[in-house]
Amino acid sequence: MPDVPHVPDEPPPPSYMRTLPASECYELLAVATVGRIGFVSAAGVQILPVGFRLGDGHRLFMRTSPQGTLARLAGTDASVGFEVDYHAGDFGVAWSVLMNGTLSHLDAAATEAYAKLRLKPVPWPGLASSVIIQFVPETISGRGLLRH
Repeated sequence: MPDVPHVPDEPPPPSYMRTLPASECYELLAVATVGRIGFVSAAGVQILPVGFRLGDGHRLFMRTSPQGTLARLAGTDASVGFEVDYHAGDFGVAWSVLMNGTLSHLDAAATEAYAKLRLKPVPWPGLASSVIIQFVPETISGRGLLRH
């Protein structure tokens, strides 16, 4: 049998950032459970953590206190931003999804979509979170990072 020349291992591909297609952004949202709602208030830009679940129609559902900031915003159909991200412990893999849309109380279609959720959203710790609200995205973008 002839000798096979040794070919050194190829170097790993370089680190890169890529734009994620909307379909992949929604796949990532389906496995995430904590994100952030951003909005502008009289005190300036505010960013609040929220527990959420992705439902039909790409709606995000969350539970909040009836007297809370998010419930008040939902009562005005406020335009807000939503962000969720992930990074591996060594930062070798990371991603971020950013959306702009409307925060509101549930309408009939949202109530039906919420009923279909396999797992309900877990509220962020704090006051009693008995009000269910929805975020309906108007835009979505995402980026992924792979570092070697």
